[in-house]
Amino acid sequence: MSLSEEVIERNMNIVKRIVDNFDEPRRKQVARMLEGLVGEEFFTAPASSKEEYHNCFPGGLCDHSLEVLGQLEKIAQALAPGRYDIGQTLAFVALFHDLGKTGDGEHPLYLPNEGEQNRYSRAKGNLYTTNRECLYMPIAERSVYVLQKFGVQMSADEYLAIRLHDGQYEEANRGYRMKEPDLALLVHFADRWATALEKAAV
Repeated sequence: MSLSEEVIERNMNIVKRIVDNFDEPRRKQVARMLEGLVGEEFFTAPASSKEEYHNCFPGGLCDHSLEVLGQLEKIAQALAPGRYDIGQTLAFVALFHDLGKTGDGEHPLYLPNEGEQNRYSRAKGNLYTTNRECLYMPIAERSVYVLQKFGVQMSADEYLAIRLHDGQYEEANRGYRMKEPDLALLVHFADRWATALEKAAV
């Protein structure tokens, strides 16, 4: 599967409209973050590096983030109706839970696996390689690192929702077992369900 340039541009416009509705100072902080490399990667990077994973194509990261937002709205409405602001908190954590996949703010994370020397790797479905210049961190940690690097303010709930969105699949999250804030659980459920739907669509 791949996205047309029209769909990538449509997704970019949807995100920009959502960000325009953020309260200040977050609107200004996020808009500034999306002006440079982080924004370029957010709208054009894949959501994963391997064909067998979800949204492994240009624009896949933004497409996945919007899908997570759609699922998060439904799940939050069912499990915690009226508890979280859709246009502020839910939109923020859904859109930027995987921000670390853009890179570290100076280097992109995913590089196309091109060239004759990478033919065998591509044939095995490894369409992207990890940029060794990019600061190494788990994706969720890099997500909050990039947000704070650009001065984007977060509540403790928002920070933990992004930091813990991989749930107990991530060894680093074990210390939060059975203590995860509700928002972190909702984002995890939405992310897992969106990923399952995306993989099923391939």
